[in-house]
Amino acid sequence: GYGGPAHSHIIMAAANQAASRILPKLVIAAAAAGGTLFACHHLENQRRILDGKSDGCVSSTLPGALSSLQTSGVAIVGNLRLTPNMVNEVKNMPAANSIPTQLKRRQPQQRRRGPPGANMMPQDEPWRLSAYGRYHCLENHLGDEDIRVLEQIEQQILPLVQSFFREGDGDESLESSNTTTKTTTSTTNTIIDGVYRSELQLMTAVPGSGNQSWHKDNRARGLSIIIPLVDFTPENGGTQLLLGSHNNNWPLFANGGARVIRAPTGSVVAYDSRTVHRGLGNETSEGRPALIFCYDRVETPPPGCGTLGSVGTSYQGRLVDILTGARNVLSPK
Repeated sequence: GYGGPAHSHIIMAAANQAASRILPKLVIAAAAAGGTLFACHHLENQRRILDGKSDGCVSSTLPGALSSLQTSGVAIVGNLRLTPNMVNEVKNMPAANSIPTQLKRRQPQQRRRGPPGANMMPQDEPWRLSAYGRYHCLENHLGDEDIRVLEQIEQQILPLVQSFFREGDGDESLESSNTTTKTTTSTTNTIIDGVYRSELQLMTAVPGSGNQSWHKDNRARGLSIIIPLVDFTPENGGTQLLLGSHNNNWPLFANGGARVIRAPTGSVVAYDSRTVHRGLGNETSEGRPALIFCYDRVETPPPGCGTLGSVGTSYQGRLVDILTGARNVLSPK
């Protein structure tokens, strides 16, 4: 019959010839894919500092801070900075005495599934994880003395909060009409009519902690305030924000990109709740504790979106971060 050694030899020769043509292409494709992944990882991990002088995000006046919040979505408010005595009082709170200083190992029965960024510790744990090495003590786990100290601090930032919500912007009516979820929050947290404190917490990022996923605190307009209890630096994982993302200001997106907050202890760092942001991993040997206050309208409580919306925001943040990082490398200012 047809075949035999000669036919097998022909088939083998053809296969070898095809392999010799295809293999180099596969190697090149694999190298390109690996290089792309490496480049994306490098670009995504750039820590460009938020420069108050060029970005206009640092202000010593309330009107200046409100203008910065309107334009870029973030403001560092110099005249509201906490005094050293106020910072020390916070550090001496009972809750601060139990603040984690290193990564905790969880028991197997403590682990539970959840979307990226979800609280991954049991509900009864006073310190809960939002990402690897990022611990949060929420208001329901703060004692009376903790609340007393923090509400004294809150009095210092209330003028900014009240002015922010009284000023408003053109998007709020649309947000209210698109959000059907209602809140039943206690009126004891009401700041001004229709506005309440939605979150009060003490948090820390311990040495070796990881990056959070990109996210928004709320789909609707609100105000989030971070007060560093140590200096915020790129190295210890200060908050990273996408300037202009609160109102889809794409030109600012492209020019500003992702910026890391650098602010001294006690600074008042405010940002629009719609701003896409994340906490970065702590690369130093010391923890990075901070206070967080969040304020929202009663008719538009956080987060204002479901799991799919959160995942979409996370990927949007990563994409913009990589693209603007590449732009910065190719066309540095």
